Amino acid sequence: MDRNDMKHSDQPVAIVTGGAGEGIGHGITEVLCENGWAVVITDRNKERGESMRERMRARGYRIELVVVDVTAPEAPQVTIDAALCAFGWINGLVNNVGVGLAKPSGEVSDEEFWALFNVDFMASFRFTRAVLPALCAAGGAIVNIGSVHAALNMPKYALYAATKAALEAFTRGVAVDYGKSGVRANIIHPGLVESPQNETLLAKLYNDPRRWLDDYVRRYQCLGKLVSAREVGELAAFLLGPKAATITGQRIFVDGGTTTLLYSND
Repeated sequence: MDRNDMKHSDQPVAIVTGGAGEGIGHGITEVLCENGWAVVITDRNKERGESMRERMRARGYRIELVVVDVTAPEAPQVTIDAALCAFGWINGLVNNVGVGLAKPSGEVSDEEFWALFNVDFMASFRFTRAVLPALCAAGGAIVNIGSVHAALNMPKYALYAATKAALEAFTRGVAVDYGKSGVRANIIHPGLVESPQNETLLAKLYNDPRRWLDDYVRRYQCLGKLVSAREVGELAAFLLGPKAATITGQRIFVDGGTTTLLYSND
């Protein structure tokens, strides 16, 4: 099917920022494609983005790639224009891109703060602002990816937690401002997600990262398994879709029960 035919199909279309990432981004993109969505992903790494696009196309899915740094002021409009050109409309936005910062709050420089804030909040704000006209026209939905840190914290994560808490408050505000226009907005707060990214990070910190993960699950989760990227993707697909038509302004934790425990299981 060529692009002109795509424009006249009734297939829903979603933008996923960082949709080629090895962790949650990959899971969201894959699940959306499997659930019948056409997807436009952004990634600043061209090789990684193209690899993801070609894997999905080889499986018969409709997917486009926009190589862009989400912190660039023009990135949202460039991405939206590409989505409208390829598919004709936009039904959903997943603000997935995020970075971390682990440092005592009193030692964080202005430069480090703004680098974190520009990715973890400003990019989501700009993409949301830019896509709202298309979503109002389509009656679409927004899903933001937050973190359990928005509600609870640990040493060295104060600034990261602050950006995710701001994103949660912004999500509620969008739900209030645009609900009457048919637009829904919700935020997912993942806990520790099993992914190549986290495994690589843990390998730098611990001699036996698998043992550390097993210990984490045993001590700090109600459930005995880590969250997978696909499970986050399944929830994102549900929240974007028609079965969640009356769900808006909500925060939903996907953390195996980490935020439910008052103390460790020990």
